[in-house]
Amino acid sequence: MTEFLFRFDEARGSQKEMMKDIYSSLSDGKDILINAPTGIGKTDASLSAAITYAIKNDKDILFLTPKISQHRIAVDVLRGLKQKFNLGISFVDVVGKRNMCINPDVNNIYDSSFYNACENLIKKNQCPYFNKLKHFDLDGDYEMLNSFSEGHNAILSQSYKEGLCPYEVSMRFAKKADIIIAGYSHILNPYTKETFLKKLSHDLSDTIIIWDEAHNIFNSAVSYFSTSISENVINRAAAELAAITSDIDISFLSFELNKLAAKMLSIEKNEAFVDSSDFLSGEKDMLGDIISDMEKAGMMYIENKHAKRSSLMHIASFLQGWESSDAATTRIIARGGGRVELKLSNLYPERALSVFKEAYANVFMSGTLIPLEMYRDILGVEGADTKSYKSPFSKDKQFVAIDSTVSTKFTGRTTDLYRSIASKINGIYSSIPGNTSVFFPSFSMLESTYRYLDLGRISEAFIQRKAMSNIEVERLINEFKASKKGLMLGVMGGSLSEGINYDNNSIKCIVIVGIPLTKPDLELQARINYMNKKFHESGIEYIYTIPAVIRAIQAAGRAIRSESDKASIIFMDSRYEWKNYKMLIKNFFALYEGKDYLERMKQFWSSESIEWKSRYDD
Repeated sequence: MTEFLFRFDEARGSQKEMMKDIYSSLSDGKDILINAPTGIGKTDASLSAAITYAIKNDKDILFLTPKISQHRIAVDVLRGLKQKFNLGISFVDVVGKRNMCINPDVNNIYDSSFYNACENLIKKNQCPYFNKLKHFDLDGDYEMLNSFSEGHNAILSQSYKEGLCPYEVSMRFAKKADIIIAGYSHILNPYTKETFLKKLSHDLSDTIIIWDEAHNIFNSAVSYFSTSISENVINRAAAELAAITSDIDISFLSFELNKLAAKMLSIEKNEAFVDSSDFLSGEKDMLGDIISDMEKAGMMYIENKHAKRSSLMHIASFLQGWESSDAATTRIIARGGGRVELKLSNLYPERALSVFKEAYANVFMSGTLIPLEMYRDILGVEGADTKSYKSPFSKDKQFVAIDSTVSTKFTGRTTDLYRSIASKINGIYSSIPGNTSVFFPSFSMLESTYRYLDLGRISEAFIQRKAMSNIEVERLINEFKASKKGLMLGVMGGSLSEGINYDNNSIKCIVIVGIPLTKPDLELQARINYMNKKFHESGIEYIYTIPAVIRAIQAAGRAIRSESDKASIIFMDSRYEWKNYKMLIKNFFALYEGKDYLERMKQFWSSESIEWKSRYDD
């Protein structure tokens, strides 16, 4: 029996299973997809299993996350393991170059413009932080060495004290490290992957990659190959040229864009598919020179005007993609909000996902990696093992039901519907001994319902608005969590419903109004058609319906974040009764199947002694 390196005295039931399953897959050289509900402790389990295997078999480990904020838990796990077992392994926490930059000449530049500006400084020997590192003895600096066990913020702080480039410092150590914590983009983005791996000198064929929050992989990969330009972007680029008194003329771009819009669009038709030959076909022989001139002018604008970004460089990048994109790309011209936009949309990011085949093995894990077979398909890891574990949270502390008396289908959205939803929210809110959150599929539905709420009986209302800043969102969340009887309205898939930890049981009830289906458009249609061909007519489920229900489930899960939390959850739409939708919900929650859910929910909150297991439909 394998003795796992585990930082606590004993692993919980599902953690033990997860470690054994991961170790078994690694032993067979196979990938594994894992659905691990909140509370299992998947970071501890995955790293413990991977490290135990890696030490015995001389493998490296990459632990990848979609967000920088998710690095901390991995750092804590690795520190705990090193201290408990006195392990001779090394690890480093790496974040993107722009997030680590301390050079005031470039660190406020956004997007890809930053990387061009950084590279330009290095080529000219004009970055003092990079230059100093050439002659600095990192191995002899104890404080610097110690910072690596504290995470990227400590590396940043110590590098700043020494006047060194924090990113290059972390990459020097990463070259020697056994375990690297990093973001998806380092490996998934083909435009940065090769540079990153070259700096590491690590062979992916001897590397175990752990993908945390793996349900985000597909959309992240798609984003690296998708871009757009509009007349507004072109006008900003022209203004940049004027600011540096350049004689480059890009008026032909506006002319070509508007000519294409006049040809393809009309009052009745706001979007249309186009071919690469439909745009700038007359300039094809000179396109390489045009792109080069725009890149140089964009860099000059950033340097001379201390600008944060350049539309010239954005357009240059777009034009490169317009000519070089593969068959899994669609080109669309669209009009909306008073502007014309030309979009380059990736349908399936095979080029990015090919990295899975380069690794020794991949561990894909998430709390919402359901259905596992779907993710195995779309990630292209056909031979991977799949495992799902039960939630460690007691069903006795959850009341989950579907209100099938409401349908939010677009064709039925009337004043009467919004009045009905508001009335139901009023009733639910008054029955809950604490905070209630209501999540909608759109701001439009949120606002249409809000006007009919009985605000006189609501102690405190917290409303998510469009385009709220991060500071405004954080303030709203903190004020809501501090409330004793608040009502918060937000949208699914937004900053209030994903990635937020509502600790201390600060939400007692969540109402999910409607289904957050993506707005149908040509891009969605094209992606569904592409996936239908690739995955045996499963496109609409893989791209449209299943992701929408999963977004609803993720929002619902905000109420239950620990074993002690008690909460009720109401899915308010008759379509959640549909077989496929209900099956997805039952992967995460036990449903009360009766129609009198409001009365039973009141009982759930009025007595701790009620045995709730009897309500489940086994």
